[in-house]
Amino acid sequence: GGGIAYAQIWLCAGLPLNSPLLKPKFLLYEDAAVRLQRPTFLLSFSSLRQLVLNLQKSPPNPTVLKGDAFDEESVLSTLEGNSLSMSRRDTSTLRLFLALLFWDEECMISMLEILSKFAEPDVITSRTHFRLFVIGLAGFEMGRKNKDKSLIELASTCLDYFKTLTKLGSLSATPIYHLMKAVSRPSKSNYDEAISFCHETRLVHFEAMACERCGMLLKQEKRVDAANEYIIKAYWGYTDWGATSKANSMIETYPFLKEATRCYQTAQSDGSSTNMRVANYIGKK
Repeated sequence: GGGIAYAQIWLCAGLPLNSPLLKPKFLLYEDAAVRLQRPTFLLSFSSLRQLVLNLQKSPPNPTVLKGDAFDEESVLSTLEGNSLSMSRRDTSTLRLFLALLFWDEECMISMLEILSKFAEPDVITSRTHFRLFVIGLAGFEMGRKNKDKSLIELASTCLDYFKTLTKLGSLSATPIYHLMKAVSRPSKSNYDEAISFCHETRLVHFEAMACERCGMLLKQEKRVDAANEYIIKAYWGYTDWGATSKANSMIETYPFLKEATRCYQTAQSDGSSTNMRVANYIGKK
């Protein structure tokens, strides 16, 4: 259980995907799961390792967990009962995250159908945070686009979870809450607030996601120059995180990124500290 929490925390915290510590650590845990004959533990580590590979190596379909580390369809076919249900929950969470990053709407809808009954906490906090985070983001996006009230309600349940933790002063929940709130009510000001919180807590991957979503919003509003500024910042954020596959996919979508440099004006700036911002926020409640 501690190993699974460690792996989930690595993902939630946005630590570098290309760290020399990551793969050896995962392989050690996988070896221990084999020796202890814990197939579901092995699935947890190998599926996370496959997610990292999908983010780095540009597979044909980046939202499918199939590659050198893990084959979801093959592994799940060997399980049954509660082991199958919980394992499908966890792999679907990872696939939903990939679908958000690579914007695969069909996959989002499919994964939300599986995860709709799992929008509640479990025994591992980091796993809960990550699952409710991706359900909330995808639920608001797909619910709004498809005018599906059930998805909006599902996402709102996730938003309330992080809102409660934010009121209690959780520094890990606060940036997620603001990002989810921005997705639920898209505006430049809401995204700027989310970007600020993610930046201050060094959640480089979530900051990149917020920048990208803001850029897409501004493009819809025909504010091209401002949109490109956010898109560039998102591109470098994903690059710094080590998500090479995602960064390359952005170049395909936005060819101007081929000439992008880091000499751009910061999309938003706020020099206040995270603790002060959270204290002020809580004080308003």
